[in-house]
This record gives sequence, C-alpha cells and structure tokens, in this order.
Amino acid sequence: MIKAIAILVALLISPFCAAGKPVAGQATPKLAAEWWQWAMSTPRDESPVADLSGANCSKNQSGSTWFLAGGFGSSKIRRTCTIPAGKTLFFPLINMVYMPARGVKSITCEDTKAAAALNNDTALDLFAELDGKPISNPRQYRISSQTCFDAFARQPASMQPYKAFPSATDGFWLLLKPLPPGTHTLKFGGKYNRESAGYGRMVQDIEYVLLVQ
Repeated sequence: MIKAIAILVALLISPFCAAGKPVAGQATPKLAAEWWQWAMSTPRDESPVADLSGANCSKNQSGSTWFLAGGFGSSKIRRTCTIPAGKTLFFPLINMVYMPARGVKSITCEDTKAAAALNNDTALDLFAELDGKPISNPRQYRISSQTCFDAFARQPASMQPYKAFPSATDGFWLLLKPLPPGTHTLKFGGKYNRESAGYGRMVQDIEYVLLVQ
C-alpha cells in the first residue's frame, strides 16, 4: 500500500517537476537573435528592456515562446508580468550585442561576433532561481551567434531603422518549459569582470513576479 501511494504521488508531482527547468538543446543562436530583434522592436518609452515595472512585458510577443527582458547596461529591476499559460520562457542572464553604426560598412560578421564574446569570456556570478530553487550550472547555457543578423529587422518604419547587419550576440540564456498556472518568482543575472569601457563591469540583477494564466 505504501509503495502504491508513493507511485501515485510521483505521478501527480512529475508534470510539475519538469516545468521551469531548462530545456536542454532547445535554446539556439537563432532564438537569441530573435530575442534581440524583439528587444529592439519598440521605441524607448515602450521598451520591455527599459521598462522598470513589467507594464510593457507583452509588447510584440508572438508564437509559443515568451521573451523576458534584462536591462540596458547595469540594471537592478523588479517587474510583474502576466503570461499566457503554455508559453516557454526565454531570457538572458547577461549578454551582449554588437552591430555596425549607421553608415558603417567596413565591419564584418567575424568582427561583431568577436566583440560580442569578449565580456562573456570573464563573466562571474551567473545565477537563475525559480520559486526559490536555483537552476544549476547556468554557465553551461552560453550561446554565441553562429551567423549574423539584422538587430533592427522588426523595427517599424516610424522608428527610421537602418539595416544593422552584421549584428551578433553572445551571452548566457535560459529556455524554460511552460510554468503551471499561478504566481511564480524568477530571479536571474550575472556580472562582467573585464577592464573595458564597453560594459566590461556590467551587472544584471533581475526579478520577475510571473502571473501565469
């Protein structure tokens, strides 16, 4: 009888044990590029990345994957975000993007890939925590662009975008399985440890209260 009860409890719990854990092999450089295109797709006053409350977290979301933002530069931000049930969650613990300035044509894809990687080579204190439980070994989830992309590809004409190719990104990213309906707390971040004016000392400390409905 005890063994039967234990099996029943395991069956009841197991769907929820899987939720919120990294989906191995699913996070890709393509998804990281799409995250940056999403992050750059709104004016600053509507940006989910610049947003300090979570009010803009639903901006330009589409498909089965829901993007969560960090911050521009060093950031300590607490947001509340309502998310439809059934969405996978994709977000950077800390990351960089490099792209050519308007009118610059001499930079190559290899140049931007190398520049995006520099700070991540010496990243420290990477962390991710879901509902009080740490996600182990976040360093293993580093993603680097394999091919370059246009970071402004989703910007509307009203933002007067230029073709920001070749853009490249590098960083530490997590893709989480859909969370059960209810309220969840997600914390993530990290820091860079490099002598550089290009965000070499950037620190990210982000917390979300996620209302899954």
